[in-house]
Amino acid sequence: MFIYELTNPELILIHLHGFASDVRGSKVAILRGRALSGRFSFFAMDMEYHNTTTSKVLEVLDVLVKGFSRKFKEVWLSGSSHGGYVTLNYLKFYQPIGVAKVFLFAPSYSTLSLTLQEVGEDRCREWLEGKEELTFTECETGLEITIHRDFAFDIVQRGYEIISKGGVLFPENPEYPIYVFHGLQDRVVPIEHSRLFVSKVRVEHFSEVEDDHRLNNTFKGIVESFL
Repeated sequence: MFIYELTNPELILIHLHGFASDVRGSKVAILRGRALSGRFSFFAMDMEYHNTTTSKVLEVLDVLVKGFSRKFKEVWLSGSSHGGYVTLNYLKFYQPIGVAKVFLFAPSYSTLSLTLQEVGEDRCREWLEGKEELTFTECETGLEITIHRDFAFDIVQRGYEIISKGGVLFPENPEYPIYVFHGLQDRVVPIEHSRLFVSKVRVEHFSEVEDDHRLNNTFKGIVESFL
């Protein structure tokens, strides 16, 4: 499923939802509403991260950015949680030309490490080697998730963790204005990760907001103020 609102011929926002979400989420609804006001055109699609690998998702995102760059003068990217993880890796490894701004909402910088912490390394040994899928109940949503057998192996082989062993593996002076928003009560991605990231990487703006991982109370205001 995808959502495409062609409301502004000059500018489009491509949004990547979180790992345990899809385009029916509240953030997509708010961004779509903003697009319908004419602020920007809008595109979002179900990424189904757990059914594939990060490398394949990045290839899809690259096709989207390059295609929309031919139609619009500016492309903005936004990513929520794991969508932010994918977005950061896209900037790091693809260095796209058409991207003008990047918005990250409670972004994950180390999805693999956070998964290992949540599930436990003992349960993940075969999965880490690409021998079997990993099934577990996601702590925030209570949903049962099955992750592709090659998901972890792909991350390790390609070096997709942005924060690893206390270090930030990302260019210090990115070419793109990056806006980061993170909730102080986030129990999924520690706000300390964003604090570490912005201490090592030049960003355009960083906000710590009184909210949780989903940013339910503040997201609409953020969109109205910054997008």
